[in-house]
Amino acid sequence: MSREEYSVVVEMDDEPVRREELEFQDFSSTSGVGGKIAKDKQATSDNDGFNNASFFDPHQSIRNESQGGSYPLWSIEYYARYFDVDTNQVLERASKSLFPKDNFVEVVGSNPDLYGPFWIPTTVIFLLFVTATIAKFITDSKSQYDFVILSFGFAAIYTYSFGMPFIVWGALKYFGCKPLLLDTIGLYGYSLTVWLPISIINIVPSDTLRWVLVLVGFAISGFFITRNLYPIISRADSKTSRLLLIFVIVAHAAFALLLKIEFFSYSMG
Repeated sequence: MSREEYSVVVEMDDEPVRREELEFQDFSSTSGVGGKIAKDKQATSDNDGFNNASFFDPHQSIRNESQGGSYPLWSIEYYARYFDVDTNQVLERASKSLFPKDNFVEVVGSNPDLYGPFWIPTTVIFLLFVTATIAKFITDSKSQYDFVILSFGFAAIYTYSFGMPFIVWGALKYFGCKPLLLDTIGLYGYSLTVWLPISIINIVPSDTLRWVLVLVGFAISGFFITRNLYPIISRADSKTSRLLLIFVIVAHAAFALLLKIEFFSYSMG
């Protein structure tokens, strides 16, 4: 009688164990065929160009880089964190653009800002307007302030310092280079630092010297941009990376030529 009871106990205890094993099996792991499919899907989404639903969201990179707190995109608080830099940080980053030996992304670290990329182009616009006005007064004392050139300066400088980063960021993102939007904006914004002294010095009467100064500005700012963009551009295939690099250089050369023609071409004889 006791042998039968013992066998019953064994049978009753054995079945729950099997159920627990079935209940705690993990079929969602990334191993096996399911894991391979998931990895293939993720790899495909890294370089799917315009098919990525988040591609056309320029704030995606900003959201990924944000640290702490969540605010709506239209709120001042959302962008306030990117102006939270002191004068020493801005001056250091500006000086690194004049002597581009270090990787600018490493200089900025995890604290990219919009303060420098906003105020540096704004100051360049103001200086271009002032020097152009002074040059006109020197050649013709009856000249008046030319606010048309001021409006053109706002359009040209802001288009390049903010529009060009979006174009470059979009192209790099399409080709799977995984750029960061804030780093790209900062790169183009701080690249204009060299044009601050050039805008003042270009009041000289020699047109040849003005051409030399424009070429110097183009070389320094162009080297700063390409040196820091190249590690990102090189993530694409060799042919695509060459085309992207040529596009960046040609666009920068066009910008420098525009400055010479529109702001530094005047006769002071």
